[in-house]
Amino acid sequence: MKSEEQIIRELAEIKQAIVRIAGTSELPKEEQFSVSALDKAAVELKKLAITRGEWIQDRDLSRYFKGVYNGGKFIRETFGFNDYFTKGKSYYYRKSSILRLSQELKSRNVDLARYMELKESEAKFQEKVAAVKAAKKKEKTKSRFLLPDSLKDITTDGFQPPIEQVETELKQLQKDFINENLSKYIDVYGRHAMLKFRYPFSGFVGKEIKSRCKRWCDQYNMACQALSELTGKQLKFSPPENPSAYEL
Repeated sequence: MKSEEQIIRELAEIKQAIVRIAGTSELPKEEQFSVSALDKAAVELKKLAITRGEWIQDRDLSRYFKGVYNGGKFIRETFGFNDYFTKGKSYYYRKSSILRLSQELKSRNVDLARYMELKESEAKFQEKVAAVKAAKKKEKTKSRFLLPDSLKDITTDGFQPPIEQVETELKQLQKDFINENLSKYIDVYGRHAMLKFRYPFSGFVGKEIKSRCKRWCDQYNMACQALSELTGKQLKFSPPENPSAYEL
């Protein structure tokens, strides 16, 4: 255990180090540890840490997450990553924390680049759904109109597919997925499906199979959306290694 004398001596050494870093050794002692002097010391310490490679920028993240470019914003917003600081318009991330995040994702078998694509695809799909709903709502609430007096008694109930029809559609899509070996071209993440085609390999896939796979993804995503809205159920689909894992 350190003696009081040792602790005092070490504190004095730390103070002198801060003074040298802040460049305030020539100032009176009462001004050497002012708020501005300490802020300056903190900036200098960060510069030294960056130089030593303890902090990395967005452009460095691809070293730890394959295929990820400028993914800092996604990591901060999606995972609540907060071990960073900003300098101007640049973000600096503590390398050791980035390494831990990379290892944790790897242990969960999560490809960050693919997960980013999945979230983007889901967002775009929901934007389309929202746009359709907004257009229908706008049609109903539009106040400028001119109706002839003779226009009466023309109506119909809105179409809503039976739940059984949606479930049958999903089961058929599962069968098609397995029978046509679509797992080569499509990834299914629960209730959302995405094409596997990536540049530059997408040029080696025929237009017919691309079209077929895109159509399957659209049908699957819409059917899952319909099932969720009709029943509140979420789809569990783990193709194709375990076809019996399909549940509603």
